[in-house]
Amino acid sequence: MFYVIALYMILSLGLLFGAAELERRAITARRRGPNGRAMLTALLVSALASLVVLVIGGFAEGWIYILHILGGSILYHGIMGISLVHGLQEVSARTARERLPARA
Repeated sequence: MFYVIALYMILSLGLLFGAAELERRAITARRRGPNGRAMLTALLVSALASLVVLVIGGFAEGWIYILHILGGSILYHGIMGISLVHGLQEVSARTARERLPARA
């Protein structure tokens, strides 16, 4: 079961950091199209994939194990969502400051 969770975490981190990089590039290029869609989609896909891991954990380790995986998944997605969106907000603020004309 450890290997399933480790593989899921590696794939999820790659997906979330990839989406954050797409959003960062869109912000720095001043494109208005994405507006967080890549990040939201990545979080939803990762959360749905964690449900698959939840079911696998239930069959492999017993159904009480689901509570541990579910709690960890909620905590993981909450922390990743908050930290990545906070980082993107900093990039957006920095890009907006660079755009403003200098005041005399």
